[in-house]
Amino acid sequence: MKKRICALIAVVLMFASVGQVLAKDGRYVREEAARRDMKLLTIEQAKDIAVKRLGSANVRFKDFDLDNEADDYPNGSDFRPVYEFECLSGGREYDFEIDAVTGEVLKFKLDD
Repeated sequence: MKKRICALIAVVLMFASVGQVLAKDGRYVREEAARRDMKLLTIEQAKDIAVKRLGSANVRFKDFDLDNEADDYPNGSDFRPVYEFECLSGGREYDFEIDAVTGEVLKFKLDD
């Protein structure tokens, strides 16, 4: 019983720390987007875009980040908020990058 409780606590702490990492890493991007009056998609909206792209409802997500990918912006802007994450579907792993403002899929790659 103690092992199960310890395992449950470990899982809860792991998910809590993942959320904290996303909050810390994405804090600058969220603050800068607000300063520029940019409305960001939610993580759930980004996940929905990936699910539609994969054509499967059986998708497991991991390693979510919100970053500034200004180098990829076609108009030369110094700020482009992008969700980056990995997901598993059909026994395969995929990398995604989704523009956090427009929802455009910037990267969709099958990991080998």
